[in-house]
Amino acid sequence: MVVLNIQGKIPLIRISKKLGLWISNLPNEELNNWNEYLCSELYACLRRSEINQQKLGIKQRDNLREMYERYFPNMPISKEIQDEDKCIQAVVNRMICIYFDYEYDDMPMGDWTTNCFDGRLCEEDYAEKIIDFINFASKSDDDSLPSPIPQWIYSSNHDEANDYRLFWGGQEADPYIANLIEWGRLFDNFLLNRNDYLQLDYLMNSIHKDNGYNENHLMKAYSLCQLFLENEKEIELDFKLPYFIEGYSDEERNLCAKLLRRLRNKLAHGDFIGFEAIIEEYASSLMDGRFQFDYSEYSRKNWTILHVCCLLDEVIRRLIETMLLDRDRLQNIKQSKLPNQRYKES
Repeated sequence: MVVLNIQGKIPLIRISKKLGLWISNLPNEELNNWNEYLCSELYACLRRSEINQQKLGIKQRDNLREMYERYFPNMPISKEIQDEDKCIQAVVNRMICIYFDYEYDDMPMGDWTTNCFDGRLCEEDYAEKIIDFINFASKSDDDSLPSPIPQWIYSSNHDEANDYRLFWGGQEADPYIANLIEWGRLFDNFLLNRNDYLQLDYLMNSIHKDNGYNENHLMKAYSLCQLFLENEKEIELDFKLPYFIEGYSDEERNLCAKLLRRLRNKLAHGDFIGFEAIIEEYASSLMDGRFQFDYSEYSRKNWTILHVCCLLDEVIRRLIETMLLDRDRLQNIKQSKLPNQRYKES
């Protein structure tokens, strides 16, 4: 179960039929009382915040008052609700969570032993991965996918709450819920068979919590591009990847695609001298004159790797968008063929 940074009193709402994904206010049933649990988490966060601020000699912030006023902008704290416990309870009553609830027969993923969407003690809550994936994909520049999307502020499988995140809550729920429902429709349209479920699982796990813009990210991101586009040989991406690269001329997009493949291959084969040479070719061909390098922040090499990773992330967003909105087009691009002589290029 994952708590979102949106608030309001809502009915039980199904987001995705095929995933069995729902949102609701926090349950407060006898054997499923997340409402009471979040009250205790908020109380503990407040105490830890007080201790940390005292240690640092920082003027104490009234986090609870700020949070309450976001949840109740037209209802300032009155004398009747000055009590901290009542403030916490009022906030928690309007919290919204997202979670899975399905029968195993509802999806082709087997039972408890094999279904990857089940919650387990030593695995992160899958609802967190869903929210992170949607937030990643919806950052696409052309706004074709529903946005804005809520963030998560509490995830049940973490050992302790993130005190900073827990106080993010308070956005009005309605526009976010509408977008979540639209995302659920996109998932349901995409999920036609077991392989689709497994592909979605693979993508979500690949993207989840990967914010390190380094060589490892470059390798993984290019591999995801191969997953979407490669039919027989990786050199196919030299003419397929430019469809999804923006901000450059046709000639530059073609050059960019070739350099990305060569960068990936140099890393894969441990040729780090060769990798540095191609990084410099990328920087001089596609970045010089467009970017201001601040070498007090990153080296020239690391600025370039950062740029490559960001560019590949944008490509992956467009690929995910095409997968969800125009699956046939993506499949046609994947199955398109190069002239035979082009396969001989290094």
